[in-house]
Amino acid sequence: MFVIMGAGGKTGGAVARMLLRQGEPVRVVLRPGRAGQEWADRGAEVAHADVRDVVALTKAFTGARAVYALNPPDYTAEDMLASARHVAQSYHEALGATGARAVALSSIGAQHAEGTGNIVTTHILEQALAPLAVSFVRAGNFMTNWLPSLPDMRSGVLPSFLAPLDRPIPHAAIEDIARTVARELKRHDSRTVELGSDCSPQDVAAAFGAALGNPVTARIIERPRWHQSLVDSGLPPAGVGTWIELWDGFNTGHIRFEGTPEPGEVTIEAFAKSNLASPQAQA
Repeated sequence: MFVIMGAGGKTGGAVARMLLRQGEPVRVVLRPGRAGQEWADRGAEVAHADVRDVVALTKAFTGARAVYALNPPDYTAEDMLASARHVAQSYHEALGATGARAVALSSIGAQHAEGTGNIVTTHILEQALAPLAVSFVRAGNFMTNWLPSLPDMRSGVLPSFLAPLDRPIPHAAIEDIARTVARELKRHDSRTVELGSDCSPQDVAAAFGAALGNPVTARIIERPRWHQSLVDSGLPPAGVGTWIELWDGFNTGHIRFEGTPEPGEVTIEAFAKSNLASPQAQA
């Protein structure tokens, strides 16, 4: 039985669907009160647990061959790092009590304890789970992070916090993260996998320009405008500082992989085409 946390989100949902397509037994863990009939209809067991509830997590993990764990930043928390430590400790206790292996979603730059913005939550998770039988999948910048800029790209401009515009950084598609996690869940050892293929903001602009059928030009968002741009994007005020630190970390080269990453199968060109073909993109 593979137990999947965060099945209501992007990576967790993708991992669960992939395993079910492969004929594997899956138990999805949803937040309390969240409907699970869709997953039951797909053939999955459904459990409910708050990620901070060790008793509920332990029950959900019991009998698992392996668990997919993740610890996304909680921008609604008064103290995001304290919240991340609480969640990481809950995982540590529940996994320790059940003896289940785990594969945890981590991030490029997770080796650093500071200077990485919200990525530091993955450092906290790695440190908490390192003594256990856990593998980590460190993903590059999510390709989906560019999708909120689609309206701008339709107008011919791709605003970018990343600079310089021609410098590539590793990117990862949700599909590649799910494929890698599903593979690692079936292994019996513990290791760290770094995942991502290089592309620059100019590459992203070219890919979406080709998919849209009109030229798209990448344009740097100057640093004095970062705070207001992030607020205007709808980011909670408490989270703005972490994003500024994150973009600074990328632009200075502080946020990087430690080794040579596995390349993803999904190219930025394929990602652009598939997302423009989706009903949401057509709306």
